[in-house]
Amino acid sequence: MRNSVKILILVILIFVTIVLTLTTGTFKMSLIDIWNLMTGQATSKVALVFYKFRMPRLIITLVCGAALALSGLILQVVSKNPLSDPGIIGVNAGSGFGVVLFIAFVAGNSGVNHLYTLPLMSFIGGLLTVLLVFALSFVGGKFSSNTFILIGIATALGVTGFVYVFTSMFDNTQMDMLNRFFAGNIWGDSWEFVIVTIPYIVIIMIITLFRVREMSMMSLDDDMLTTLGMHVTREKIILIVLAALLSSISVSVAGSISFIGLIAPHIARMMFKIDMKIIFVGTLLIGAFLLSFADFVGKTIAEPLIIPVGIVVSLIGGPYFLYLLFRGKTI
Repeated sequence: MRNSVKILILVILIFVTIVLTLTTGTFKMSLIDIWNLMTGQATSKVALVFYKFRMPRLIITLVCGAALALSGLILQVVSKNPLSDPGIIGVNAGSGFGVVLFIAFVAGNSGVNHLYTLPLMSFIGGLLTVLLVFALSFVGGKFSSNTFILIGIATALGVTGFVYVFTSMFDNTQMDMLNRFFAGNIWGDSWEFVIVTIPYIVIIMIITLFRVREMSMMSLDDDMLTTLGMHVTREKIILIVLAALLSSISVSVAGSISFIGLIAPHIARMMFKIDMKIIFVGTLLIGAFLLSFADFVGKTIAEPLIIPVGIVVSLIGGPYFLYLLFRGKTI
């Protein structure tokens, strides 16, 4: 099957998911309602639900899903390990620690703009964690992908321990906010969060697109890359910073979501094989589809209860991670 046909199938899947997401929920909408919205003939109630509640959440899930997937692709390319994922190597734990600091020291300060402070602290926590993991992954002066994964897992556990030390001082309201984050409950589902976060994610994606050539070369041995004139360590640091930016900003509004960065790049590689530009586009589309579809499943499978999207993704990603481990000798 040609790559263009595969891309078209992914676009159709995303389109179907968008329609299902916009028309289902506590307040049902029909395709006629959607058409009336497009023609300006919808009722005020339909317009309110559509524009104020469903559209911003849909945009967040699509863009953050794509961002988490791209972050995973970058980390897999840099580490040369298909098991790399922002959650597995500690980005989510670091971002969670930033959220804990936000709840403990900032949330109660009415003079602080929370829309800007929460994503910033989440990003700083995730970035510092992944840079620490990267710095500790050099064995004998060379970067070790296996060490990168193992140190990432250990660091994530250690940072999570610090999180629970802080939470011992939290009240019920603070714990509820933190639990929503770790469950992957999309809390930044308003236009304010869309305006604050989405432009930055799109800019970082564009910057990453201009480094596709370097990403495609990362499959070669580091010594060979040095011979070809690449400053390998510098390029890896740049790519890891971009990955940390994408994942940290995303989880700051979408909560702690793992496995999107693991599943999406792996599926893209299976579908599109070698061409990194096509893999790049495929990863974005698959990530957007996975998170938006998981959000749709979470709000409909036990309606009127809403299952956090992070839990839905984990139910899919956990078994898939085990599958990759069992196939470890062949990937």
